[in-house]
Amino acid sequence: MGKSLATPIRGLVDRTRYSAAPDASPLAEQSLDIISSILEDTSPGLAEIKLRLRRCLAAYPRHPELALLAHLMETSSLVNPMGGETLP
Repeated sequence: MGKSLATPIRGLVDRTRYSAAPDASPLAEQSLDIISSILEDTSPGLAEIKLRLRRCLAAYPRHPELALLAHLMETSSLVNPMGGETLP
């Protein structure tokens, strides 16, 4: 878990500076791993997704599970703005 994690807006920062609270749950640690893997992904076309994720990180400092949840909810509302099922 010594990887770097992108700051809420841009750049790199020591992951220990932006980490889960000392008494974090396993869910918080897993969320931080997921966030880190998304931000470190070099696939083209992820700039907007990464920016939205960084904004969620800024909104929920030291609570990566809430940041990830907010990101997923925002992404879901963008992909499916009507809030209903897209499958028949």
